[in-house]
Amino acid sequence: MACPGSDPSNIYRAEDIQVLSGLEPIRRRPAMYIGSTDARGLSHLLFELVTNSLAEAVAGHGRSVRVTLRADGSAEVADDGRILPSSDSVEDVFTSYGTGYRGYCPYPGGREYAGYLFANALSERLRVVVRSDSSRYQHIFQRAVTHAVLQSGGPPDDRGLTIAFRPDPEIFGGVQFDRDAIRNRLQQLAFLHSRVRITFSDETTGTHEEFEYADGIAAYVRWLNTERKPLHEDVLLIHGEEQGVRYEIGLQWCEGDEEMRTSFANHYRTQNGGTHDNGVRLGVAAALRDFIREHTPQTIEFQAEDLRSGLTAVVSVWLVEPRFESATRSRLGNSEVESIVRAAVRRGVREYLEANRDAANGIVNEVVLAQKLRVAAADARRQLRRKDE
Repeated sequence: MACPGSDPSNIYRAEDIQVLSGLEPIRRRPAMYIGSTDARGLSHLLFELVTNSLAEAVAGHGRSVRVTLRADGSAEVADDGRILPSSDSVEDVFTSYGTGYRGYCPYPGGREYAGYLFANALSERLRVVVRSDSSRYQHIFQRAVTHAVLQSGGPPDDRGLTIAFRPDPEIFGGVQFDRDAIRNRLQQLAFLHSRVRITFSDETTGTHEEFEYADGIAAYVRWLNTERKPLHEDVLLIHGEEQGVRYEIGLQWCEGDEEMRTSFANHYRTQNGGTHDNGVRLGVAAALRDFIREHTPQTIEFQAEDLRSGLTAVVSVWLVEPRFESATRSRLGNSEVESIVRAAVRRGVREYLEANRDAANGIVNEVVLAQKLRVAAADARRQLRRKDE
């Protein structure tokens, strides 16, 4: 039906509607799923596979993840987690948009299969090897269509999943994997997953590195503060689980007014923060306001930025049904997470300040200095405006 006076040539008809089948929606609009088709998007595609392997470790199945950049431009991710139960399951997981995109997973708390769909849809060639009980079977896909199904023997006591893929030049052109970005992200993930060994090999340079940290986020905070001067030697760790939300937070104050906050949700780096990051900000500010009001003679008015001056904070949360605000998972939107993290941080910081008075005095002095510098800078700006007038 057309509006009066409308041009009939601009009207949608039934024959104009295209129904995309299989993985064609992903191939048509890849940026909707991986953010872009440049090196950043290619890295995102690789880390969809890596975080699936790490999800097995979080669920208690598996202790290692191996990432290899091949000389032919392909990449391989291997783990020792739980395997897919049958050859038919491989076909479904890597080709069925309706099943995989909804995050279908036969193992609670394990792999989320949407990333496997993305990798298959955007690869020129993808090979899946299921390793189990001295045997292995593999599927080979070419542009998301099954090309071969093979079965063979394998070494004993080798169990897990190996996925090798070569990005499709029709999608990515000549874009190559960013070795440095991948290496840094793998180290970051090793910090987040204590006692999980992540190895990175690059055939093009002949390099091989292993990352494993027994104290996880505490080691990450210390690493971030390598070039800074901490006000207290120990890293304040806050961790727990409430309402199905598992959280781990590391805090350390340093000299200077620079604030560094880094946040993660279900392994993903939430570059735009979200409710877990808000919880840290609000919890720290509330705890310090309480402590200063009760234990110091300070009567000046602090802003939240003063109270977080010099703070390095890392927060990582894990929840069953995360609500991200984009396909690239750059911001967490679960409202309940903010109140959970805020309360835990407020309680943890307050307890730390009460038990460590020397550290507390150093932090309060830095906060007071930050407030004075902020006020002085504001006064200087006002004087300049008056001169201009």
